[in-house]
Amino acid sequence: MAVVLLTFAECTQNQNNEKETEALLQTDKDFNTYCSQHGVNVAFLQFADSSVIESSEGALPIMGKEAFRKAQKDDSGVKLTWGPARGEVSGTLGYTFGWWKLFTKGKSGNDTVYHGDYVNVWKKQKDGSWKYLIDIGNNTPDPEGKK
Repeated sequence: MAVVLLTFAECTQNQNNEKETEALLQTDKDFNTYCSQHGVNVAFLQFADSSVIESSEGALPIMGKEAFRKAQKDDSGVKLTWGPARGEVSGTLGYTFGWWKLFTKGKSGNDTVYHGDYVNVWKKQKDGSWKYLIDIGNNTPDPEGKK
């Protein structure tokens, strides 16, 4: 009987983790949608946890939402899109991993497109929503092999 109860408990836990993972992946997608509607700076602040850590290539990380707000740079002419390829939740923490594209306007008016991957670590809030704690991204070649 104990084995049956343990197996049931494990199945229930796995189902809960799957539901939470689906919710987290949807939050990451919603974050991307919000970014396209409101801009990069507004979106990253909206979805950041109060103790966010933002890594930056060639610079020290920015720690805390207020410091992150003060470090914002002009994001006009910048469009960022992404999508999670995978993710997982365990308790009140989770991660998402995916690919991003950054479009910037050059002086000639043409778009320059950068590609990369990212990992975000997320924390479940008291209200049940997810906010990201850590955002880490790397430049990569185009994952589809196209320019």
